[in-house]
Amino acid sequence: MLVGSRMQGQTGATSAGPPPAAMNVRSLRIAVVQMQSVDHDIEANLNRATAFAEQAAAQGAQFVLFPEMMATGSYLSADTWDSAEPSNGRSARWLRSISRRLHIWAGTSFLEAAGSDFYDTFVLTAPSGEEAGRVRKQIPAGPEAYFFRGEAGSHVISTPIGRIGVGICAENYYCFAASQFLEESADFVIMPHASPDMSGGGGLPSPPGTHLASWYVNKLGVPVAMVNKVGRSYKPPPNEINGVFPGRSAIVDSDGSVLQSMDDKEGVGVANVALDEGRKTHALHVCSGVGIAELAVGGSAGAALVADDYARAQKSYESNPFRKAKALAISGRQP
Repeated sequence: MLVGSRMQGQTGATSAGPPPAAMNVRSLRIAVVQMQSVDHDIEANLNRATAFAEQAAAQGAQFVLFPEMMATGSYLSADTWDSAEPSNGRSARWLRSISRRLHIWAGTSFLEAAGSDFYDTFVLTAPSGEEAGRVRKQIPAGPEAYFFRGEAGSHVISTPIGRIGVGICAENYYCFAASQFLEESADFVIMPHASPDMSGGGGLPSPPGTHLASWYVNKLGVPVAMVNKVGRSYKPPPNEINGVFPGRSAIVDSDGSVLQSMDDKEGVGVANVALDEGRKTHALHVCSGVGIAELAVGGSAGAALVADDYARAQKSYESNPFRKAKALAISGRQP
């Protein structure tokens, strides 16, 4: 449970209790699970994640965050849709089960088929085993738009432990996400990533998690947990992604303290963060325009490349009849 702000004083105590500001400070023990994912093997990935979740819970974690598309594996290839699941598919059921059994909050995203479309959907589950909320990625990152569409909507989930801002990978580099977290007064922010470093193949690098998380902490005054995958794509040529998931997961507290800064190895990072109303900046705004200039991967040229890829990919997705038929077949599948 959350170590909270409404603890009762002992009977007969003469103290008036902590000042009002202290009453608004709460502690949350959060874990980021930095792990590999095997392509198309949802069962193996969930089994691997189960062991990490048990490890995190044994260390007292109350909230366990997994990478984007954790059970899906690598993506952005012709067989991506083969790993899609219906809305109440295996990943969503696994999250509910692991939360109930370990009594933790847990979250990851999966490739969802709903109607004639695909989405990158993040699901959060509560210790009761109930779904607490879900968020669909609003802006696919460049070529991701060949494989799923974005959906606008709130990226803040209200829960008994606070308002949780959810930024799915590349979304965190767009102004809309940071602005929503500010406007809806998020208490902490989580950033599930599946962000490869493509510089070895002439593409864009993956930014370090500490830099990204610290920017949000500085602008909002709330804790941030960012998690990324590690390892390479398991696909053989010609579908092999010439890149590597570099990890670099991070947990940064609301005062700017870097509590976890991970390398490129699998593992669990755990830290206690402070949810402190007094540290929130309550700024009038945090950014303007579309992209956040100081966070753009590859600078202005990188931002332009991503935007160009996105426009072409989105057009292809919309006109693809196979996509529609595939999504309808999967979304209609019984879980």
